[in-house]
Formats: sequence, structure tokens, C-alpha cells
Amino acid sequence: MKENINALKNRFKALYPSAGEPRVFGGPGRINVIGGHTDYNLGFVLPCAVDREILVAASVRQDDILSLYSVDYKQPFEIKLGSLKFSENQKWANYLMGVFSVLLEDGFHLKGMNMVFGGNIPQGGGMSSSAALEVAVCTAIRAMQGVKLSDIELVKYCQKAENKFVGVMCGIMDQFASAMSKKGHLLFLDCADLSYELIPMKFEDISFFIADTKKERTLAGSEYNLRRQQCTQAAEIFRKLDPKVRGLRDVSIEVFEKNKGKVPLPARKRAEHVIYEIDRVKKAAEALKSNDLEAIGRIQRESFRSMRDIFEISCPEINAMADISDSVEGVYGTRIIGGGFGGCTISMVRNSAIKELEDKLAQEYPKRTGLTPEFWVVNSADGAGEVF
Repeated sequence: MKENINALKNRFKALYPSAGEPRVFGGPGRINVIGGHTDYNLGFVLPCAVDREILVAASVRQDDILSLYSVDYKQPFEIKLGSLKFSENQKWANYLMGVFSVLLEDGFHLKGMNMVFGGNIPQGGGMSSSAALEVAVCTAIRAMQGVKLSDIELVKYCQKAENKFVGVMCGIMDQFASAMSKKGHLLFLDCADLSYELIPMKFEDISFFIADTKKERTLAGSEYNLRRQQCTQAAEIFRKLDPKVRGLRDVSIEVFEKNKGKVPLPARKRAEHVIYEIDRVKKAAEALKSNDLEAIGRIQRESFRSMRDIFEISCPEINAMADISDSVEGVYGTRIIGGGFGGCTISMVRNSAIKELEDKLAQEYPKRTGLTPEFWVVNSADGAGEVF
């Protein structure tokens, strides 16, 4: 990491030679072991931050200019804080502008900043590079401009930036995991009230294996928002039966099965996935506490089938990746990571099986899809903060 930090600082000094020594903040990406599309339905999720991150080198200016540079895109972007608006040409800048925008909207007095950022989280891969960037930026603003925000408030502002400014109606899991994770633990998060439990990962010789299909997805341009609308439609129908229903989280499996005929398709299918998936997350959290890896893997496979057949967010590339992965002895379970429609899969795998898994994917996946996959092992990590 130190080499990445030094390289980022050097790029910052070359771009802003009179700005002095920058401070560097990191926002980690995240994986989600179980809990697909349950967060915005006020359900439970089981994520953790990982050792891939977005790094932001920053300094505070004495004017109202927000001066940005993306190392990955090799592009500059500059705008006044009073003129923040969505950029169609440089969409990466919207995630940074969005954080400034929602803070300014709520009355925080901010100065302009210089920010140079880059990272090693695959974009569009389902590991939440956007949330990692938002959290890193907001952490930098809080630390360098004296903005008084609790950790939970920071998480909420980052989600609001993506919802209101970027236009992706994501739930709060991604930002929460990036900000609040602890190395060696999974976060059992209740997205209704943001209460959470850090559950230690007791298993040894087991890794999280990420496989990138190289099938690009863009949540803002996909059916992600449509799925959310369909879930809301279903929740509203159940709310007419019981006014206490806040979201699909408050609909039990028994109530759903008794009344599902009242919900039109496809909203009925979306609700079915979410309601059963929430139950799967709770079961996986209990299995984690007892170190029952077979149960967790079985639940992951059930989750994948539900996302593929009922929530309908898979694609031929994801299906091929999951089929090949789960055929390898030593893989406990494979599922979609992120919003779907492409991106990556996540597998829980014994370390002794990683080489066989890599070889089989490298040989068979291109034959099925014409694409060359990329894969890596990730480890749990602490949440966002200043890096040295």
C-alpha cells in the first residue's frame, strides 16, 4: 500500500505544487457474503470491507473551487462549490461532487479542495467502488474541514449523495460496510435501524474468491432502480393489509405465502426473493457463529438461484461463472456480488482449492462466453480512515 500512497502523493504534488503536503484517506471496497437487494428493503445483510480500496490525496483551498483529478481516467475536473451539477461527460466526478452537494445543502460551510484519487477496486464489478470513493471523500472533508459528523451520519450522507446527486437508489449497506467494518469480522447489519453486530470469522484456511466476468454493468443505467420500484410496489400492497409494514422486511414468509396472489407479477417475484433472502441472511449469521461453513455455502447457492430465477438480475456470463466455480471441490458456495447484471461473483473456497478454481475458470469460462476473466483473493479489512 505504501507504494500506492507515495505514487498518489507524487501525482498530487505535480498537479498542485503550491498546495503543500496532502493528507491521504482510504475507503475500502466491500464484499457481501449474503443479502442481495435486502438493504433498501430494510432487511439484513452480511458484508465486510476488503483490502482493495480507493485512495484520496487532499488539501483544503482558500477559495470555493473543487479541483479533482482521477488517476484511473487521467482526467481533471474543476467546478465552483456554488455551481455543482451532474456531469454527463465525466461521470466519475459526480460521486465526489455529490458528497459536497449534500453537505452544503444541509448548511455545512465548506471551502474548496484539491483531490487526487485512484484505486484498485474494479469499477462496475459489484465491490462498491462508488461507495468507497464517497466514504473516502467524506472522511477527508470531516477530518480537514472540521465538519462535525458521527460515523453513522457520515454513512447516511454518502448514501444520500449517491441517491440524490448520482441518481442510483442504492441502500445503505455499501457505505456502511466501507466506513464501519473491522478486520477479521463480518457485519451483521439491520438496515432498518442501523444496529449491527461484528461477528468474528473463526474459520481458517478459507478465502473469499472474487471472479470478474468482465461483463460490464452500470447500476445507474441498468434495471437496478426498476427492481427497487417493484419492491416498493409489493411493500405498499402488504402495507394495505398491515399498516405497520415499513418495507418487505416486515412481511413474514407465512404472510407472503398466504397473500402473494394479491401482488401482480413481476413485483410478486421480487418480493419473494427479498423476503426469503432476509431469512437466509439471519440463518447465515447463525451459521457463522457456529462456524458451519457447509451451511453458509448452501445458503449462498440458494441465494444465487433466487437472484437468477426470481429476482432476475443475473446474465449468461454470471451463470457460467457460478456453474464452473461450484463444480470445483472445495468451493462452498458462489453467488452474485453487487447489484447484478454483470460484474463479479464471490465464492467461499478452501485455500487448497484456489489453484484448481483459477485453472478451471481460465480454461472453461472463455469457451462459454468469449471473455477473459480476472480473479483474486480478498481479505477482510478495517473501515475508512486516514492512511499513512
